[in-house]
Amino acid sequence: MTRISTNLVLTLNEINDNAGRICFDNVVTSGSISATSAAAGSPITNATNPATAFVWAATSTATQTITITNGSRRPVDYIGIARHNLNQPGLEVAVSFDGTLVYQSGAIGQEQALLFLFSQATPATITLSITGATTAPTIAVIYAGLSLRLERNIYVGHTPITMGRERTAINGISQSGEYLGEVVLNKSLTTGVSLQNLTPFWYRQNLDPFFAQSPRPPCFWAWRPTGYPAEVGYCWVEGNPRPTNQRSNGMMQVDWNFRGIA
Repeated sequence: MTRISTNLVLTLNEINDNAGRICFDNVVTSGSISATSAAAGSPITNATNPATAFVWAATSTATQTITITNGSRRPVDYIGIARHNLNQPGLEVAVSFDGTLVYQSGAIGQEQALLFLFSQATPATITLSITGATTAPTIAVIYAGLSLRLERNIYVGHTPITMGRERTAINGISQSGEYLGEVVLNKSLTTGVSLQNLTPFWYRQNLDPFFAQSPRPPCFWAWRPTGYPAEVGYCWVEGNPRPTNQRSNGMMQVDWNFRGIA
């Protein structure tokens, strides 16, 4: 299940809006990240690869520190973590900017995507400390950067990605008609986003560059981060979104689909 627990949206200053966030800008590179330890074949550089099949794995349950160097001081207002095992009883995550603690988690729930939101800052160093693990921590993906805040809030007609469950399964039944069980072959999470009345300047300057990327990387998606902070996914755009002019004054509309890890 891909979600964040309700205590994981946090701020340097209170975030007071429900505008959806697309988090794809990323300052984390293989040359900018280090960790206290790494198991053989599972270096911390694996967490800079957007593919979730490769993970960083610590060597023990001792406190682990992940350090990200932001040498060019690019702005940061989010940290995203995908495909992890941080949902352990007693495990906590702390985030520091330039040595100053800006976040201390409580218990992390059963999820595969975490999104921590902050007010915008330009730290030279971002530090994540993982304490209280009972199993050596693993993380597949770490992003940190400046989120894209949608111009319009999302209200009706939207399926939160954590509820958009899709799976392919085989249900076993015996010759006598008895149920034998289910084998899940594939599962994912999906949702659609529909935006209207977007100002032409905002669309061209902000959303279209996200769609135009080639290759287009996965992102962290939060449809209503203040109202429903647990409904977050690590996902990617399917197909090719095509905006249309909605009004004679140039206002635009666009629809697209996300598919994410489950």
